Amino acid sequence: MEYRREIALVYSVEEAMTKLNMIRGHGFSEHEIHVFSKDLHPLQSLKMYTDIQVHLAGNWLDQLISFVTRQNVYEVSLRILHLTPEETAHYGHGIELGAIFLFAEHEHPYEKEPNKQHAAFNLNAVE
Repeated sequence: MEYRREIALVYSVEEAMTKLNMIRGHGFSEHEIHVFSKDLHPLQSLKMYTDIQVHLAGNWLDQLISFVTRQNVYEVSLRILHLTPEETAHYGHGIELGAIFLFAEHEHPYEKEPNKQHAAFNLNAVE
């Protein structure tokens, strides 16, 4: 499997659901998908009935970190995703304007390498 990610900014719950279905159709598991929004109320069904990671952007911890680091609070919300500074600024600004941010990434970075033998010893040599 190829190591890849999908990112989207959408401006309605209907768009978010359509995009989430596309992302799942591309082979991502629900636990590999993150959704960030300033308002979680319209996304409660995702939080309750799926394994999708739903995050409140700008929560009290993000606000505290933002105060200390002088970063935009919505950029701080995206810190767990390890985006580039440019991506963080762009998507943080989108969330600030009311967008819903969708992020999916296969969680195992070794997937980008060809399959290798990870055994500590050769089972054929043991007799």
